[in-house]
Amino acid sequence: MTTERIQRFRWAFIFGLFLFCAELGVAWLAGSLALLADSGHLFLDVVALGLAYFGARFALRRPNSRYTYGFRRAEVLAAALNAFLLLLLVGFVVREAWERLAAPREIWATPTLAMGVVGFLGNIFMAFLLHHHENSDLNMRAAFLHVLGDALGSLAVILAGLALVLFGKAWVDVAASFFISGIVLFGALRVLRDAARVLFEAVPEDLSFGEIAQTLRSLPGVQEVHDLHVWSLVPGFPVLTAHLVLGNCSLAEADAVLSQARKVLSQRFGIEHVTLQVECAACEGFSCNGRN
Repeated sequence: MTTERIQRFRWAFIFGLFLFCAELGVAWLAGSLALLADSGHLFLDVVALGLAYFGARFALRRPNSRYTYGFRRAEVLAAALNAFLLLLLVGFVVREAWERLAAPREIWATPTLAMGVVGFLGNIFMAFLLHHHENSDLNMRAAFLHVLGDALGSLAVILAGLALVLFGKAWVDVAASFFISGIVLFGALRVLRDAARVLFEAVPEDLSFGEIAQTLRSLPGVQEVHDLHVWSLVPGFPVLTAHLVLGNCSLAEADAVLSQARKVLSQRFGIEHVTLQVECAACEGFSCNGRN
């Protein structure tokens, strides 16, 4: 990631953090659940931007003799923790919304509307910062989509504020809070799902285990493929290990097969971190995890 992209992440993160603090403060003062729910969605955006920025900086640290893969998975753990916090926020907002349906409370309409407008314009500004590279950078694109989603939540706050100013209908604020809570819940569950797939070392969603195995088996000189494992160190960093049975062949022939396998895995599947073990016959030890 270039210095310019890291700087754009940093400025979007700083701006989003200030916007989140302002929105949360106004939500408590005005008593608006919709604004409180939207601040939770903005928190998810700030977390995503912060993880992208600090992850990019932290990833520059070199691995050492104890942490041989480096510290990349710290961002996955942080994302899972923040997703759990968001689920708690959604639970609080939904419970409060049900209570307010039975016993409506006074809401300051003007601050709610004003903060909704400020939040919408702020998200548009952050989207502008991230849009410059979102087509060529997956992390930037994910952060860009997060911000666009929060802009939708800000529009819901604006509509709720207008309804309060024009008609004095407090139930609109509750309805908007349910809508925004749904957006936050969907985003938090997706983060938890993606974090779990990485931590449980599942095959990345964009890769087919069967197709990879078949591709390796089809290489000239390969008699069998087993103990094949495909996982992600972090999202966007796939890793593969496998045993290739080549029979009786020379070292030069084995090296040619390995070179071809690495080339195919890189070009066809985008897997650069590959460890392949060549064998004359299939191993039978316990550590050799079966046939696949």
